[in-house]
Order: sequence, then structure tokens, then C-alpha cells
Amino acid sequence: MEIKNEINVTDEQLNELEMHSVINILSVLSSQLHLIQFETDHSDLITPLIDQTLKLADAAREKDQSVFNEKKINAFQEELNRVLEKQNELQPELNDGASVSEFQSIFKDIFKVLDDRTEEIFHRWNHPDRWESFSIKNFKKEFQNFFYTLEKNSRGRYRIIYNIAEQEEKDYLVQFEVNSDFNDTIYLPLLLKDVIRDLVANARKYTPPGGTIEIGIAQKDGLFKFVVKDSGYGIPEEEISKIIEYGYRASNIKDKVRTMGGGFGLTKAFHTTQKFGGRFWIESKIDLGTKISLEIPIPDRILESHTYA
Repeated sequence: MEIKNEINVTDEQLNELEMHSVINILSVLSSQLHLIQFETDHSDLITPLIDQTLKLADAAREKDQSVFNEKKINAFQEELNRVLEKQNELQPELNDGASVSEFQSIFKDIFKVLDDRTEEIFHRWNHPDRWESFSIKNFKKEFQNFFYTLEKNSRGRYRIIYNIAEQEEKDYLVQFEVNSDFNDTIYLPLLLKDVIRDLVANARKYTPPGGTIEIGIAQKDGLFKFVVKDSGYGIPEEEISKIIEYGYRASNIKDKVRTMGGGFGLTKAFHTTQKFGGRFWIESKIDLGTKISLEIPIPDRILESHTYA
């Protein structure tokens, strides 16, 4: 079904959509800190860090660069590392048996992702609609790192693998292909790259372990095309046209999936597709999965630069 709905979002909601990925990472940080706080005998060490993640998230929503900036984020990371070292000295094993060193490793990976996202965010603020170039090799490698972080944050609940011969009961099988008319290069706006991450993360979230996620990107015949297909819970047919509304969640997953997101990943994807003059489709069947497709015209300047290269 091609989605052609008109959606209305406020300026505040637009900010939330644009900063969605960074806010999600800060939510992950906060949730990991809460896990430590619940299981330590020294919760007073952790509470100020949770408060700081909330302040950074609020500043991101408001695009307040006096608070949400590289210097403040680096200072927060240094403070978190210092506190975890102190926690490790006082209580290296938490009350549930988890080790502080395990959390230190997780936070290291989360901050690497946060650094990458904030670099993109600051670039987007200066060049909001610019199409950037990426080598296909590096683009795929970056997404493999993204999958690795998702897997590591699961703390053993699942693996993400790429070879069906290696798939076990709780493994996600991911197939990821990227092709382009422009040799080994693809072009896309950074906001669209953010959308792709969101939709891939949603496919993982709404597919039980053991499922399959297929991702395809093709830059051909003047169009950027992206498809993600999963074998997950699906969307009720009567709700497909509503699912792009801000904050809407499909009725069949409300009690199945615990999520820290705001329910607007598809809103962001649809709004971004419209913003760049594209088209958007959703196909879904209950308990069989969902396929989301979008296509956006590639700017003439990029097409012409390759025509006369």
C-alpha cells in the first residue's frame, strides 16, 4: 500500500523527529545506568549521571547547543567513566551477579555510536538538506558496527548473523545489499541515513529472535530506493495507513514489545520521504512480517556530475 496521508506535526515534534536517534541513544544510556542503580549498594553514585542524560536529551530536543555540544558530551563521558571506576572499586560485582567491567565495555560502545550520531547531527544543522557521498564498503561496514552494538546491548539475549548456515534459534539473520549506478559510491542526505537506521532497528525490535531481516539499497535510474523486510509481528491491515501518525503504535504489539522509543520512527521516515519529494509504501500481514519501501529522486546536480564525469 502506498501511503499518501497528510500528517501534521508541530515544530516541537519536528525537533523530536530530527533528534530521534540521539535521544534514543541517551535513553539506552539511561536504561543501562538504571540497571546499575537497581543492583548497586551505592546508588547515590549513579543518580547524578541519570539526571545528566535527561538534561542532554532535553537539550537535544530543543537544539540547545549551549548544553548539547561536543564539549559537554565529552565531559559527561569522562564523569561517567570516573563514577564507574569508583563503583568498580567499591562493588565490582553487582547484586544480580553482573560485573561493572561488563557495563564499562557496553558504555564504551554506546559512546562511540553517540559520537558518530552527534557528528552527523552537528553537520546536519549546518547543511540540513545536503546529499552526502559514501563509499558502499564503508557504508556497509558502518551498519555492521550498528548491528554489533545492538547485539552487544542485548547482553546475550540474541545474536545478529549474516550466514544462514550459522543461524541458531535466537539469532537474527540479516541480509544487507547496496548497489549503485555510481560505481562504489552512494549519495543520500544524513537525515535519510538516520531514517534507515531507525527502520532497521524497528525491524529488529518487532521481529522475535530467530527471524530474518532483509535490507536493500539501490541507487539506479535517478532514484534512491530503500527496502527493509522482516518476518516479525506485522501490522493489522486496518492500521497500516494510521501507523505513520505521531506516537501511534500498532495494537498487536503493545503488550508484546517493551520499548523506550516514542512511537514515531515511521512518522519520521514518512515525513523525511515527503520532504525530499519521494514515495512511501507499507506492506504487512499479522505474524508474517512487514515490508517498508521508499524512493526519493536523486538531485539533478549529482546525476549531471556523473553524466559528464
